[in-house]
Amino acid sequence: MTEDLEQIAEQHKVVVRDLMKVYRRGQKEVIALRGMDFEVASGEFLSIVGPSGSGKSTLLKMLGALDRPTAGTILFDGHSLTLLDDRRSMLFRRQKVGFVWQTGNLVPGLTAFNNVTLPMRLAGAPKGAANERARMLLETLGLAERMSHRPNQLSGGENQRVAICVALANNPELLLADEVTGELDSETATMVMESLRRTNQEFGTSIVNVTHNPHVAEYADRVLHIRDGLIEGQRHTLYGDITEIDAKGRMVIPETVRRLAGIGKRVVLKVTPDGLLVSPLAAQDLDNDIPETKVGASEP
Repeated sequence: MTEDLEQIAEQHKVVVRDLMKVYRRGQKEVIALRGMDFEVASGEFLSIVGPSGSGKSTLLKMLGALDRPTAGTILFDGHSLTLLDDRRSMLFRRQKVGFVWQTGNLVPGLTAFNNVTLPMRLAGAPKGAANERARMLLETLGLAERMSHRPNQLSGGENQRVAICVALANNPELLLADEVTGELDSETATMVMESLRRTNQEFGTSIVNVTHNPHVAEYADRVLHIRDGLIEGQRHTLYGDITEIDAKGRMVIPETVRRLAGIGKRVVLKVTPDGLLVSPLAAQDLDNDIPETKVGASEP
């Protein structure tokens, strides 16, 4: 039975299906994304956690229409981002999306206030309205006393909070944050993440935050784990280890579970009254009876 993608899109701000990205480096191909599936609800704060090289930043560029996938679909309010030409991609970013990067969001020669008004003026907003919104954003994120300071006069955490204000300037529906606490100490990182949480709660902005830090990720409503371009399993307080099943029926078993169960490249699946049984398949088992072992279960 195939899923009703139109119905799913009606219930979510963002829908990602079978997303793939392949880069060519000389004669080699690097697969950054291997067929990702997930959704982001309107007003949801989602964190995606993974190590360096797992595909987090590549994914964020796809969501923000900064790059095109090799294959797959991204729907935003039911409309396909993968079909946008360069001009419509630019308009989408200007009108719908705000970006917060690890560094480089601010213009060094401008004050915090003028950094926040800049994207609004570029979008054609009246000066009075731009100034009023800039003050409101900076005050909301605790920067009322720092409006006239330039980036080199602000702390790292203050700069990141100003960057969040810049990203929110044109009232985007989706905020994309890429390792925003990567260069901050733990206390400052807490302040920045609390600001993102406040942004989500007070403005209703959908947020996708990618990070390698599991503690930073915990500020979100939901956390997904990414490794080698695929969504890995999650940890549920009641059920323990759970994992995602994508639209094509593919299941990613978390690395720790695979290791505990002795699972390699191939497994045997068997439907039982208690559920699905996953058994490791070794080469010597091909012509023999295959022992049935529940995932994660220890030998008696």
